[in-house]
Amino acid sequence: MKSMKTMIFIFSSVLLLVTGNLFSQSLTLRVEGFEKVGGKLYVAIFNSEESFRKKPCAAFAVDVKDKTVIVPCKGLPIGTYAISMYQDENNNGKLDTAAFGIPTEKYGFSNDAKGVMGPPSYEKCSFSFSKDMTLTIHLN
Repeated sequence: MKSMKTMIFIFSSVLLLVTGNLFSQSLTLRVEGFEKVGGKLYVAIFNSEESFRKKPCAAFAVDVKDKTVIVPCKGLPIGTYAISMYQDENNNGKLDTAAFGIPTEKYGFSNDAKGVMGPPSYEKCSFSFSKDMTLTIHLN
């Protein structure tokens, strides 16, 4: 009976350790290219091609207080992700655009991906996240 309890304890400990490691990675976003300090940076994180630019698995906004913004993202499980973001300089809650939908505010994507006649694809933006990493994104 004692050995069974010991085995259960060891199994539970190992399971907790392995599970904890799956969620302990830290993704840090380093966002560069702000021309103006102010407003908010809206960040959306996607975990599939089907949800890309439609339904993020995580989304948040941070104040733009400097020409480079560091954003810690904790709690993301190991996986493949794509990120899109934009600076809402005038705090109206949306990405402002000019004729033909061309953005007038700064925006960016993971891998510094660029699209042709529109936003880039999930494939161009996607990256594998399995350990602590810093991802630098330059705004356009």
